[in-house]
Amino acid sequence: MRGVFSGSSLTKGDKMKHPYTAIIIFLTIAMTPAIVPGSARVALAGQDLLNPEAENRSETGSETPSPSSTTKDRKAGASWLTLTRAKQIALENNPTLAAAMERVNQAREAVNQAKADYLPTISVSAGMDYTEKTENAAAGFEEKRYTNQVSATQILFNGFYRKYSTLSAKYREKMSLAAQDDAKRLLSWSVTQTFLNTQLAIENIKIAQADMAFNREQEREAVAKERSGTGSYSDVLNFKTKVNSANFSLLSAQQDLNEATHGLAALLGYKDGCLPDKMTISRLTPNMQEVNPDLETRLVDDLKTAALVAERPDIKEASLAVQNAQTNIQMAKSSYFPTISLDGAYGTTSGETFHDGESMGVSLGVRVSFDIFSGGAKKAKLRQTLAEKREKESDLSDAKNTAVSNIKISIQNIATARQQLALQTENTRLMEITRDLVQQEFNAGQASLVRLNEAQTDLVAAQGNLSSAGVALILALEEFDYYIGKNINPA
Repeated sequence: MRGVFSGSSLTKGDKMKHPYTAIIIFLTIAMTPAIVPGSARVALAGQDLLNPEAENRSETGSETPSPSSTTKDRKAGASWLTLTRAKQIALENNPTLAAAMERVNQAREAVNQAKADYLPTISVSAGMDYTEKTENAAAGFEEKRYTNQVSATQILFNGFYRKYSTLSAKYREKMSLAAQDDAKRLLSWSVTQTFLNTQLAIENIKIAQADMAFNREQEREAVAKERSGTGSYSDVLNFKTKVNSANFSLLSAQQDLNEATHGLAALLGYKDGCLPDKMTISRLTPNMQEVNPDLETRLVDDLKTAALVAERPDIKEASLAVQNAQTNIQMAKSSYFPTISLDGAYGTTSGETFHDGESMGVSLGVRVSFDIFSGGAKKAKLRQTLAEKREKESDLSDAKNTAVSNIKISIQNIATARQQLALQTENTRLMEITRDLVQQEFNAGQASLVRLNEAQTDLVAAQGNLSSAGVALILALEEFDYYIGKNINPA
């Protein structure tokens, strides 16, 4: 196992001049793993640390989720939250989808309302008339008369308005369903971005902890050298500042993790804004083959792109909006036709004195109504619906063009991200080797402090870039699914 440091290399002459130096350095090296948890090696992004439990607690004592699984955690019932599982939880619990479902229910009831126009309207009425006895009254007594009536109206023809009204309601219902799927698509994409930000923050915490451990160990060695007279106090101060800088990066990464975790919890529908106690974010997967082994089968040509675009929920919704606009045109045209209805009524009238008898009446008739002039409202309504259709067609065309462009850009982003990840993986490996060599040279007095600082800074930057490259690749793959609408059913 390669350590963070390799110890101080002393020449034979040095050992003779300073007999206690080697003993002090040896004791410092031997005690370091017990003093500094997790400092036994520098953890590359995506790798497990030697001590996962110590890794979970930063130098400042704050808790951070562990991306590495242990047998002890599994026995304790720890739940590992993967990206797929996070999407599933969000689609089950997020209030946004509950609201979208209620909009679907509203549209479904609107269809039932439109269908009701095909059935007759039946109404019942009852009344009482009271006539007071007066000198001028025709009747010489007070009179109360009661009336009861049942009436029915059936529209026979209204210019096909009912037909297109029902069709429009069905289109709006389908649009609501498509909007619900699009809400799932957008929610899954938001969960993806927030989840990856959380994983990246965890990786940055690991990098900062490893950087702090390395510089803290170098600080101890510098103190030992300074006390023995072989080092300078400026070296001690240098490593102290490096430890502080690493601690600053650690605090920033922890704050990023807190923000990302609370945001993720809100997207998953947890009301308190916190993830469950035993839920732990899974580790970042920087290996391309682990992320998506069948990537090549997903790269599509122009014809397949057009087919994928047509199946996107938002494109479906826009297409249905065009069809609904056409039904609105037909509904506007129906006002140029007369309305024909069948009316029928049955009623009784009775009084409460012996002079009154009960009378019964029945009526049945056909009524035709037609607006000859309405101030140009019908023509204006028709022109309005025609303009609305042209608007929806333009929106649909723009949405398709944008979707095709986004899909092609996404495919290029995947290819670029794969290459960048491969390069950054190799670059990080080389930086690690370089840092270790420079550290050995510095301990042997063959390299300057400036060179060691530079090598360590380059390694930390490379580790951060490696984590970012891994996130960028996963994000590019998820973005492709987002643009083709396949992220609404995570599996």
